[in-house]
Amino acid sequence: DKSGASVEAVKSKTDKVLDGKKKADDAKKSKRAKSPVDAKKEAKPPKSTKNKAKSAPSQEKKPAAKKAKTATNVTTLVNTSDPKSFVRQRIAKDFDGDTYFGTIMEYDDTETPAYWHVEYDDGDEEDYSKKDLITALKHYEVHDKKDANKQKP
Repeated sequence: DKSGASVEAVKSKTDKVLDGKKKADDAKKSKRAKSPVDAKKEAKPPKSTKNKAKSAPSQEKKPAAKKAKTATNVTTLVNTSDPKSFVRQRIAKDFDGDTYFGTIMEYDDTETPAYWHVEYDDGDEEDYSKKDLITALKHYEVHDKKDANKQKP
């Protein structure tokens, strides 16, 4: 009978340990972070079914249409046009985060490589390579609305 009693004691202890472990596991589960879906569900306030006055559908402001990307068009234009056709065109250049505007004053092909001479509105001057010209024309497309001396078409 002693062996039967000791088996019962072991079973009783095992049941207590398992029961305690289950409670600990349940406590851990309740402390775990909820999934984003569960958290979102809990964060939503319950929908009210009280008398709501039906309002007209809200007119949401739509964002302004984005400008079409014309970077390749500028490159193609510069590569296929008469280089002198850019004289008197406005350009923009970024200097340390500030945009400066200027005008292409002349095209000089007497030197190699040829260049476009630019005079900025603040009186500064610079010679542009083809790569510089493309970059400045692209920058102007983005910032032309800020140009106080913009030429009217």
